[in-house]
Amino acid sequence: MISAKKGFLVAVLSLIIGCSANNSANSVQTATQSPNPAAIEENIQSNNRQTTASAKPDNKSENTLIIPGERVGAVTPETTRADLVKIFGESNLKDDTILQAEGTVSVPATKVNSDTKRAFIVFWKDETRQKIAYIQGFGSEWKTPEGIGIGTALKELRQKLGEFKLTGFGWDYGGSVNLAGTNLSKYQGQLSLVLDPDQKAYEKYSEQYISVSGDQELSSTNPNLQPLDVRVNEMTVSFDK
Repeated sequence: MISAKKGFLVAVLSLIIGCSANNSANSVQTATQSPNPAAIEENIQSNNRQTTASAKPDNKSENTLIIPGERVGAVTPETTRADLVKIFGESNLKDDTILQAEGTVSVPATKVNSDTKRAFIVFWKDETRQKIAYIQGFGSEWKTPEGIGIGTALKELRQKLGEFKLTGFGWDYGGSVNLAGTNLSKYQGQLSLVLDPDQKAYEKYSEQYISVSGDQELSSTNPNLQPLDVRVNEMTVSFDK
């Protein structure tokens, strides 16, 4: 039979154990119900990282190789306006309507990477922006496999094409290169190059400039072109065969 003293000790011990168990349960419940600031912050950061990743342009957007008739970087004949968003991101696109054909035709266009070295402009066949007509407005990083791009000098162009013909400067179709019969005749109808003299050069050598201006056909070997610092000023890429 348990003595009164032993009974008292057992009662006290039971009370202590019971309180400890209750406190433990309360602690678990509190930990489960109370928000953890660190965990919340981590969730926010994780969501932000996922959002940023989903909005980040495709790595293909870094491709600046032009293959006339086939592709401009990741852009192909099948590329639509929606595809441009996937490749470059909506924030890098700007829709516009641009006058072409001597200012007589308004063409729907989408500017990509404006004001950068990777810029270009897609001109669409209609307002649905589902079919590309041609591409212009290239930044300086865009090159053909032969290394031709905006800023390519006349001397270098002759090394790649051989001797070629071009129209005289100073009018709507001035400086247009004829690829027929050149080393790059395979690009005829798919790549258009327009040359232009440097403004300071043609102001300094005005007589030479006048002699190569107007509606006439010139040879790339014309000596009057040499002091004018003539370079590629515009490129047009078409996917039509």
